[in-house]
Amino acid sequence: MKAWMNKIKTYIKKYWILCIIIFFVVFPLLLNIGIYITDVVYNEFGWTLTASGLGNQDWLDFWGTYLSVVIAFVGICLAWKSSAEDRKIDKNEMLAQEYDENLKEEKNVLIKVCQSFNTDIIYKAINGLNNMDTRDCKRILQNSRERILNVQVKFDLLSDIADGFQKCEGCDFNPCYDRENMIADRDLYYKMENIYLEMLYDCSTYVDKMEKQQRNEQIIQNGEEMISLLQQRICYAKDVATLTSAEDIKRMEEEISRLRYDIESLKGQRLKDEEVKKLVDSIGNAINLISQEMKPQIISYCKSYMGWKSRHKRELLLERQIRYIKYPACNEKQV
Repeated sequence: MKAWMNKIKTYIKKYWILCIIIFFVVFPLLLNIGIYITDVVYNEFGWTLTASGLGNQDWLDFWGTYLSVVIAFVGICLAWKSSAEDRKIDKNEMLAQEYDENLKEEKNVLIKVCQSFNTDIIYKAINGLNNMDTRDCKRILQNSRERILNVQVKFDLLSDIADGFQKCEGCDFNPCYDRENMIADRDLYYKMENIYLEMLYDCSTYVDKMEKQQRNEQIIQNGEEMISLLQQRICYAKDVATLTSAEDIKRMEEEISRLRYDIESLKGQRLKDEEVKKLVDSIGNAINLISQEMKPQIISYCKSYMGWKSRHKRELLLERQIRYIKYPACNEKQV
């Protein structure tokens, strides 16, 4: 019985306008039947069911006036309810609009986060280092480092995903889908940032070593050219055979010996193939890890995060509250 009554209440609450229309259509018929019954009872038993001195016409006049008042009152109630609904809609729209503005700001931050992990430009700079001025390569690395650090500041300040977010305090479930996604996205971001910065450090080390080697190779080339020039001058001095020729030849031979010693020392400082391979492989592995695994994953997390936020915006617009969904355990099935 109670369940049946609850169903009736739910139906009336859902279709209250239809119920009012049916009431006004059926009520005149019920009123007419009620007046007819009072006449039958009075004729059969002499009992009057109405107040003494009031006839059917009096009652009809009363009900006509009464219904006019009721209709006017219902009209006022409907107008008030409509106004209340409009106010509620306006307030919901305001909340949803504010939420949407924050959502757009977060979306821009997350887009910059995904774009900041640009490994293509690093890959091109490292591979083209032999044909590129090391200063240009250093400038690329520095710009990449500054970009990632600037994005981290925005990520920490403007994103709900950052370490200090408190947006799940009103959540009915802990963990919920929102929080789990936030935590996964946040942890992956900081992990990827650490790998990216370590990769930039390895790149800087590699560029410094290559810059030093290029400088040494230039010194070696200059030294060999100087040796060749000194040897030519020695030959010329021997042909001339002046009084000072012996001293000049000795001095130039000593200079050649010193240059050869310096050249051999610099050749000994050349990067070994194993050392270069180790640095390059370390950089390549980090680039592959970021570009092929972590970056697609964080993009997926960000899309999921923005999807849930967009759903909450619609909930605010319709219901003025966010409905969090429980994150299922391993043995639970999510509906």
